[in-house]
Amino acid sequence: MRRPAPFLLALSAPLAFAAAAAGCSPRTTPPSERTDRSVAPPTAATQSAPPSAAPSPPSAAASAAPTASAAPAASAAASAAPAAPTASAAADPVAPADAAPLPKVKVANIGMHIGGGPHDDFTKEPIKRSVAPHFDDFRRCFALAEDPAKAGDFGIDLRIEKDGGKAEVRKPRTALKGEAFTTCVVGVFEQIDFLKPRKGPTVVSYSLRFTP
Repeated sequence: MRRPAPFLLALSAPLAFAAAAAGCSPRTTPPSERTDRSVAPPTAATQSAPPSAAPSPPSAAASAAPTASAAPAASAAASAAPAAPTASAAADPVAPADAAPLPKVKVANIGMHIGGGPHDDFTKEPIKRSVAPHFDDFRRCFALAEDPAKAGDFGIDLRIEKDGGKAEVRKPRTALKGEAFTTCVVGVFEQIDFLKPRKGPTVVSYSLRFTP
């Protein structure tokens, strides 16, 4: 076998050493490559994400919220507003009896009997003065008689206490028909404030005549 020449060995040694040094030294990355690698490529999720969607319209519950909150206010306003008058309230009220025209009937006292006497005018005078102001009320009662064209008498018994005031009304009697008429006349006598009698407690039979 032939041995290499000595001068070849001398030349090959430095070359081999340089090659080995070059293989061991780290490779320097160009700046452009470093920049490209430092920026991460967009991921699939980022690429596939659609642009931000337009704001969705308010839900039905959200839109109903103002209406629900406005409901108490509306009901409060309705309750505060004056109620419309009903048909019965709008109608004219019934006129009181004293506002109606008086019936064309004459009322007169035709008898007064004092129980136990005396029967003089002095004893009867407080009773006459007490009943006379109510003759128009008796005339209004006559409008309730069943036959307002028929004349008739009305008698009643009264017990008046010693100090006067309201009398105890007893035994109404009349030939004039009409329960409402009788009730009305009795009611008038019950409302009279009698003057003090001349002789203490007094029972009197009092009679009226109605003449149309």
